[in-house]
Amino acid sequence: MAEPHADLKAAGPSATATVSPVAEVVVNTPVSRAGGYDASSDIFSYEIPPLWQGQIEPGHLVWAPFSGRRLQGIVVGLAAAAPPGVTLRPLDELAAAEPVLSPAHLELARWMSQRYLAPLRDCLFVMLPAGVAQRVDVVLARQGAGPLPDDLSAEQRSLLLRLQRSDAAQRVLKKENPAWGQSRVLQPLLQRGLLTRRSAVTSPTVRPQMQPWVRLLADAATIGQMLPTLGRRSKQADALAMLARQTPPALTMDALQKLAGCGAGPLQALAARGWISIAPGPEAAARLVTLNLPPAEVNAHLVGLRGGEKYQRVLTALQEAGEPLWIGRVQAEADVDAPTVRELAAAGLIALEQVEVMRDPLAGRTFEQQSPPLLTAEQQNAWEAIEATLGVDQPTDAAARAAGRFFLLFGVTGSGKTEIYLRAIATALAHGKQAIVLVPEIALTPQTINRFAVRFPNQIAVWHSDLSPGERFDAWRRMRRGELRVVIGPRSALFAPLPNLGVIIVDEEHDSSYKEHERQPRYQARAVALRLAQLTGATVILGSATPSLETFYAAQRGQLQLLAMPSRVMGHQVAAVTPDAGPLTIELPEVSVVDLRQELRAGNRSVLSRALQDALRQTLDAGEQAILFLNRRGNATVVMCRDCGYVEKCSRCELPMTYHGPLAEAEQPILLESAPPGGQRPMTPFLLCHQCNRRRPVPTTCPACGSVRIRYLGAGTQRIEQEVRDLFPQARPLRWDRDTTQHKGAHADILERFSTHQANVLIGTQMIAKGLDLPMVTLVGVISADVGLYLPDLRAAEHTFQVLMQVAGRAGRSAREGRVIIQTYTPDHYTVQAASQHDYVSFFRRELDYRRQLDYPPLTRLVRLVYSHSNAERAETETQRVARLIQAEISRLGMSDVGVIGPAPCFFARLRYRYRWHILLRGRGHDPAAIVRPLSLPPGWHVDVDPLNLL
Repeated sequence: MAEPHADLKAAGPSATATVSPVAEVVVNTPVSRAGGYDASSDIFSYEIPPLWQGQIEPGHLVWAPFSGRRLQGIVVGLAAAAPPGVTLRPLDELAAAEPVLSPAHLELARWMSQRYLAPLRDCLFVMLPAGVAQRVDVVLARQGAGPLPDDLSAEQRSLLLRLQRSDAAQRVLKKENPAWGQSRVLQPLLQRGLLTRRSAVTSPTVRPQMQPWVRLLADAATIGQMLPTLGRRSKQADALAMLARQTPPALTMDALQKLAGCGAGPLQALAARGWISIAPGPEAAARLVTLNLPPAEVNAHLVGLRGGEKYQRVLTALQEAGEPLWIGRVQAEADVDAPTVRELAAAGLIALEQVEVMRDPLAGRTFEQQSPPLLTAEQQNAWEAIEATLGVDQPTDAAARAAGRFFLLFGVTGSGKTEIYLRAIATALAHGKQAIVLVPEIALTPQTINRFAVRFPNQIAVWHSDLSPGERFDAWRRMRRGELRVVIGPRSALFAPLPNLGVIIVDEEHDSSYKEHERQPRYQARAVALRLAQLTGATVILGSATPSLETFYAAQRGQLQLLAMPSRVMGHQVAAVTPDAGPLTIELPEVSVVDLRQELRAGNRSVLSRALQDALRQTLDAGEQAILFLNRRGNATVVMCRDCGYVEKCSRCELPMTYHGPLAEAEQPILLESAPPGGQRPMTPFLLCHQCNRRRPVPTTCPACGSVRIRYLGAGTQRIEQEVRDLFPQARPLRWDRDTTQHKGAHADILERFSTHQANVLIGTQMIAKGLDLPMVTLVGVISADVGLYLPDLRAAEHTFQVLMQVAGRAGRSAREGRVIIQTYTPDHYTVQAASQHDYVSFFRRELDYRRQLDYPPLTRLVRLVYSHSNAERAETETQRVARLIQAEISRLGMSDVGVIGPAPCFFARLRYRYRWHILLRGRGHDPAAIVRPLSLPPGWHVDVDPLNLL
């Protein structure tokens, strides 16, 4: 454990004879990495106040003083005494009554911190959704009034003028103007008293959602007595009620008028209705008034006279429901307004209560229940091996646990892996446990939910970034309480707070989206899943038709149990004549490879080869569906001047910008498929940088030479959509890429439209290559297999092979035969050849030999260090400095088998105005992360352990 921060020691209370128990806390703020990447440097010790001794546990969220601020932190351990010579400050208070992280998740965070060289703080707080932990901001405020001093710099003057409008958080000011966050600007203003700085706790971004509900308080008898008295004032009602109370129901007019406080008019009106009779006589006051209505009908007439029908409708709705109802539903069913409901509450007949309502993205959806299908022999063998590990006591030895409970389900596309997943979950639930299902893309979540919800109704939790913060917050709380037992989502779903985890399923385990690339911790969800299973005793199923080389290599070495399912099961088949008929198997789709060089020689300049055009025409004429895949969005990938060769590049990244829009100026604006409800919106042409998302107008003349001869080169999904519309009038194309999935629910909307045959050609990027089960798709066309194949990345061939195999697997999943056409300029490449033959094993062997020659994973481990800076020279010199430190550390530790590649500029050498250099460490016998762990790297560096992307 690290010593507390120096400020804590100086400000702590004096030591007492009896030392209070100590909490080891990780506070939610960046701390100095002077000690390198040791996770213990994030841990600080605090005294637990007597009030909470015995109550605070590891995993609790607390408020703690830290360097003059009040921050939230997570308790990661308890100690009997303070470190020697250290005086502690007490914790301020508990932020949550129950621990927010379990012991298993605390240990998992420690492991992630050590493995991925990430701050322990980041590993802990990545497990909490928005709204649980609160942010503490540093707020800047202008001090004093009057004119500004003349000796201020331009940045200082602009900052103070900005703060004259309102105080602002320092992080917000940095976004408005990066110079405002620099010490050279802030410190002189603080020292001169022109600026003040304070800490402020931001409000939670989400809270429990409360709604008014209506509960019936009175029984039928009480309602019968009270209802006739409610509503508007009515002298007729008063007179009728008073007369009905008499025994017998008769009074003189004079007596009735006095008792009811009315004149003769209301009585004459009641007589005109026939409800009472007024006997004739010489004196009006002495006339006898008698009731003509049966006693049982009086109350109904009183309700009508007072306008109480609206109250009756509310009470009837509550009586029929037999349970409290949401006020909005009551008002809708009874056709009343809110004041009517409040009047009933004031009368004591109902109660208005604030009830917490869970925000559920699946609310209102119904799923038709299905029975499990019969298994093929291959499925049965795989299932028996997995079933034997579910619901049994875990071995105490970690190695035995790994060998016995970790599986690679190696099944071709359509082999029925999902049915094995479903049975594993059902068995885990039957033993009182929970399950996590990881999918690589949000795009797959709607289809996965449908498959799982029909088998596990009201037990599914959806977890992905497309949810609102409130939906994520409510799902997290329901999972903690055990109300939702099956969690489905991308990699972040792995941290779901399930108290009794039984099985973890990683579908399409090879997918690169399981690796976090952008921020700390840069973890690999597959490896974290295996570690979490070791901590909880859960079974892990890694499923894929094209496993990553690391996973398949581990299975070859016995670290995972390999379960092969090489046959495809016919899906969506017509019901068999006999109910006991077993499942049918079918062949994988036929794959044809088209040499695009021959297409050019034949004069075909279209992005669609002649073979693909013919196949697409036949598919559409047959009323079937097709998928066209190109892992590049937009219309043209390069905008170039024909006269001087100038290429329009992003000024931030120095990369060619992609054209989005129609190719011909005379064309009408195209329409976005993902337009908001109510219609499509026109798309204005623009240039887009696919690295930083910067947009620019399309140039009409060359910025270099002034020529108007602007040429558009390359093709993207938008271009493919345009050509399909031009070539096939019967086509109803639908595009699925990042451009068409910007609004919430876009993935589900597109999948629903294609599944219901509102479109017959689906054009998209890698989203459409992953796990979709579409029975009407009989043709898959790969526009260019070469996209990404020749990038300077060690996994370029592997990623290309996987995406070709996966997208080919979308065809022919029903009784209709499927066909795949792969277009390429390199038809003899071993990646294309293996994909065309659905031969993973031959590709694995060829690629493993290549990796062995270069000493690359899975035979070694990699650590990548990337440095970025706005100054090109500084980026180079700093990277060279750290490279020398690394070489010295290798010599000091005697790790001669760890090699260093670089330093060198990254493939994307400049992004967002920052120049990028990197260093690659490669180790076979030793862990190369051990070289980096003791280093203190300044801001601008980031470390990626087991990187997938070397660009």
